[in-house]
Amino acid sequence: MDNAYMKNCSARTKAAVPASLVMVQLLVLASISAGWQAHGMAHAEDPGIAISIDRQTYHHCEKMSYTVSVPEVTGQMAIMHIIDKDNKSSQAIPIPIEERENEINAPFPFERPVFPAGTYTINMAYAGSNATAVFELVDAGNVCIPGQIKQIAAGWVTGTLSDGFMIDAIKRSVDPSLIDVPFEINRDNIYRIAIPQWVKTVTYWWITDEISDSAIAGVFDYMLQSGNISILQQHPDNNNGGVGSGSGMIGGET
Repeated sequence: MDNAYMKNCSARTKAAVPASLVMVQLLVLASISAGWQAHGMAHAEDPGIAISIDRQTYHHCEKMSYTVSVPEVTGQMAIMHIIDKDNKSSQAIPIPIEERENEINAPFPFERPVFPAGTYTINMAYAGSNATAVFELVDAGNVCIPGQIKQIAAGWVTGTLSDGFMIDAIKRSVDPSLIDVPFEINRDNIYRIAIPQWVKTVTYWWITDEISDSAIAGVFDYMLQSGNISILQQHPDNNNGGVGSGSGMIGGET
């Protein structure tokens, strides 16, 4: 009786062991499989580069602000293209990526000759991933001075460039309907053009975006038409090409 009982127990134990091992193996495999699936899902859902613009509609003369988000900082630059409705693309614009969240303010506004009104798409590429954003550019008739004039104005305000170079840049690059320079500028008179000192203060406000393009255009145009920005007369007794201290005049050659 005892021997038979023992044999029966032994047989049950032998039968049970493989079953339990199989169960353990299944549990281990299920755990590993779940881990792989979880890892795969996390990898699939890892965000790549993302771009978020501050609004969907812009007007000419306004600057775009946007945020570029990346999963990691690789030391590379993001590359941006602005594409118009006809699928024409701008040149590649490198965007420095220094943080996972990068707030970018465009250095120049949307200028009418460069960006006609319409729908635009931003394409941003970084570390093998791409993101897009769409915005509308609306022509509201805003007065817009070309961005390069602001750079020249900064040099003029700090004393790097002369009054004549400032006015010459305006004459060459700004629409005469905004600022009309009523005299010709050449190498003989460019150093005799005089702008009142206080205009630099107003120009600094414009450079720092405290006043609009329309306001600064109004100041320069008024000063030019009223003769307050002028070509100084050359003293008749001055044979070395210096500038006399007499009253200014507007006109061509003196």
